[in-house]
Amino acid sequence: MSAGRVAAQATGPDKVQRIIAAARAAFAEHGYAGASMDAVAHRALVSKATLYVYFESKQELFAAVILEERDRYAASFLAGEQGREPVPARLLRFGRALVQFLLSPDIVASCRLVMAEASRVPELGPAFYGNGPARLLDRLAQFMTRAMAAGQLRKADPRVVAEQFIDLVRGDLQLRALLGLRDGLAPRQIDAVIRRGVDTFYRAYRPERSGLRGVSGIQP
Repeated sequence: MSAGRVAAQATGPDKVQRIIAAARAAFAEHGYAGASMDAVAHRALVSKATLYVYFESKQELFAAVILEERDRYAASFLAGEQGREPVPARLLRFGRALVQFLLSPDIVASCRLVMAEASRVPELGPAFYGNGPARLLDRLAQFMTRAMAAGQLRKADPRVVAEQFIDLVRGDLQLRALLGLRDGLAPRQIDAVIRRGVDTFYRAYRPERSGLRGVSGIQP
């Protein structure tokens, strides 16, 4: 992002948020290919020239939508990294925040949009992955690295471990949400999937000196 546009954003945060909200609505209604910069400017009540001051392209605007969605959930999601309780309890909190993020309506809508149009718009997939899942994986890998260094998890490739953790705690919950299925998405069912995933993960990566207690005894 250019220095000029960074300065512009610093002086008009409300306008930027209005533009991002308008872009999200336009993408949801018309798809990525069908949403024009003119339509976004009209929805945001700004001129097209003003829109281009903040965002040089539709791809950059889409990336901003993804980043804004991620940042809105960052506080609760990253809270899983903090705490003094045993690492299984921290992993459980992390897993719950992660799944809440993945099942949030905005994230589900964005995933559907990308899956529907990625083959027709080649730049869409990399923009979504780079600004969303890849950064999430990086953050989680950092958490795993610190836990391994502290002797709280068995040492392994942190990136692979992070990928496995995500796969275990989300199960098929995200797929069900993407397909619009309500069956299996009741709060207790979601939490059961998360708890089983964390338990399986910790049994695989617990330190050698730890027992096999898993997370079954953790209070919800």
